[in-house]
Amino acid sequence: MPDEFDFKNYKKMEEFGRSVEGTRYLHSLYLRAVNNPVRREILIIVNNLKRISKKDLLKKLLNEKIIEDETMFDYNMDFLIKAFCINSVKDETNEEIFYEITQSGKIIEYLE
Repeated sequence: MPDEFDFKNYKKMEEFGRSVEGTRYLHSLYLRAVNNPVRREILIIVNNLKRISKKDLLKKLLNEKIIEDETMFDYNMDFLIKAFCINSVKDETNEEIFYEITQSGKIIEYLE
């Protein structure tokens, strides 16, 4: 049975759909992403704002005591990006990172 290391180089959702194992892995990853309370809060915030800078999102999560530090933030954001729930976009003019909700991440609208 393949594990996550078999899929570490996959960059698009379509790549996972090439095999039953890939589809199962992506589905499992997606469920863990949207069912985690911290990641769910992140999805709600990003979905409501449509686009938010990394700096502003981190500040909001820290102020609301949803996360404890930037390491926890990075871990959860990487998970949401890997599960195709959020896109990371880099602004070329000022090198700032922004997060946007994806179609898959909009599931949060039905879970609230």
